Amino acid sequence: MAQICVASGCLWGWILGMVSSVCRKNMNNTKNFRQTSKKTKGVHKKMKHHKHISPATLTALLFLALLLLIEYPTRQSTLQHEISTQVLRFHIRANSDTPADQQKKLQLKQTLLTWLTPILSTAASKQETIKTIQQTLPEITKEANRLAAPQTATVTLQKEWFPEKNYGTCTFPEGTYDALRIDIGAAKGHNWWCVLYPSLCYADTLDPTMTEEGEQKLQQVLDEDAYDLLLHPQKLKIRFRLEFFLRNR
Repeated sequence: MAQICVASGCLWGWILGMVSSVCRKNMNNTKNFRQTSKKTKGVHKKMKHHKHISPATLTALLFLALLLLIEYPTRQSTLQHEISTQVLRFHIRANSDTPADQQKKLQLKQTLLTWLTPILSTAASKQETIKTIQQTLPEITKEANRLAAPQTATVTLQKEWFPEKNYGTCTFPEGTYDALRIDIGAAKGHNWWCVLYPSLCYADTLDPTMTEEGEQKLQQVLDEDAYDLLLHPQKLKIRFRLEFFLRNR
């Protein structure tokens, strides 16, 4: 092909198109062969030796395509695990979706981040960040309950499953991550989240935002493939497929 397809459907379309094309050519060749073989044996020999893609080659192509479709999600899952070992998320779940409860969630977020950011600024790793949070968990719980009143706030440091989430221009894949989670009241309302480590949380923003400084922080703690999965997924797909075909050519 003239260019590399960046979607698995494109790869399948290309291979199936090739199968269809070869089948049509073989049918035409067979028809032509029958017509010309009646006229001359020389043409018969020429058609007999006509070059085409063999069934074995087509089978190999289909097998490689299937293998690629299986291997990439496996690689993606491995990278998600690598990302989760370097990232600590902050998750706040509102009591409900009423305007008052949603406003309370945002106020709690802003106050706690303003308080936590300088405390966590000296942590040089995810492990140090977790250790600092564990040490200050009673104070975090006390402040969260003050802000959540008259509801109660449950504060935990735990492993939690997250769906795929956009963080500005960055997309975190679904999977299990370590998280500082705060549940306000029944915790039935829309949630808010950000990344505590590396420090990508900003108290004055309504939605998670990725900055150039944030990209640099991620680049410092992640390897190239994990970083590209977050910020340049198409680039990762192209590189993965090139490496795949080079290994299996």
